[in-house]
Amino acid sequence: MGKKPPLTALDEEERLTAAVATSTPDTTRPPSFVSATFASAGLGNAVSACCTNPFDVLKTRQQLLLLRSGGGSGAVKPNFLTLGMEMVRTEGIKSLWSGVTASCLRELSYSTLRMGGYEPAKEFVATLGISQTSFLTKVFAGVLSGAVGAAVATPTDLVKVRMQAPRAAGRPPYWNTLIGFVEVFREGSRSTVPGASTGCVGGIKSLWRGVNPTIFRAAILTSSQIATYDQVKNGFKDGGFGFRMDEGIGLHFLSSAISGFVCSAASQPIDVIKTRIMADKDRKHLGSLSVVRKLLANEGPLALYKGFTACWGRLGLHTTISLVLFEQFRAFFGIKPL
Repeated sequence: MGKKPPLTALDEEERLTAAVATSTPDTTRPPSFVSATFASAGLGNAVSACCTNPFDVLKTRQQLLLLRSGGGSGAVKPNFLTLGMEMVRTEGIKSLWSGVTASCLRELSYSTLRMGGYEPAKEFVATLGISQTSFLTKVFAGVLSGAVGAAVATPTDLVKVRMQAPRAAGRPPYWNTLIGFVEVFREGSRSTVPGASTGCVGGIKSLWRGVNPTIFRAAILTSSQIATYDQVKNGFKDGGFGFRMDEGIGLHFLSSAISGFVCSAASQPIDVIKTRIMADKDRKHLGSLSVVRKLLANEGPLALYKGFTACWGRLGLHTTISLVLFEQFRAFFGIKPL
């Protein structure tokens, strides 16, 4: 048999390329990756919103309590448990699920974009020259995806707050969520506030009332929530905290629980400001700074954490449920974990 001709430089290069291709796992994403990621985010957060709605209602009521009681040092300040028992006694158990439809719509829009868009945002930030594994990249990605989600979904957030607010007449302000959108639009289109826009422009502005603090809160919340989860989860997987955990529900649960406390503490002050503005039908507040000045002057700095127990109960639990379900839905759709 004759000897094989010696390999040329081109043959050697092709051989090495083929060897690398067969030895390296295929990390390309399936065509459905983006849609599956967004679907996982929306479904996980919508289910979580249904489970945690009572905490959200109580948090909103506590944040608005001083406005209802007239303010001052003698204002009634029931705790989390007392407020819940009073609501059940006077309004019925169903009152704890006030605004749940608007809450689910909010999650299907807002959280679909902020959580589903986190990875594309992280890849975009990485193109600016920052390492994709850097915590700074994760924070910037959370800020970007959170801001976009909030900018789109502010009307659902506004109607949710109105539906969950204290009810002077003992009945919900709107018969349902759809009517809520219509009424908020009419409220702005027929505004009698001096200098305020009316007509279609006024109606649209009314639906997006409080958009600035909403975007700010979403940017802080998403960057502290998902970035913390991403960082802590990978830290546990790499053994960076003294022990190592493998991918699974246990890792997802522990990482999301830590993330839930961090984002609750980081976003609570902005949430108080946002809630005050959205519940202000009489336009007593001119903007975020107006709320902050009045709040600090009348209630003190600790008022920025009014309702924190309910906030942590709701947001901490919501974060844990939504992120665990997010990972489970990703597995169901056949895409890799976050």
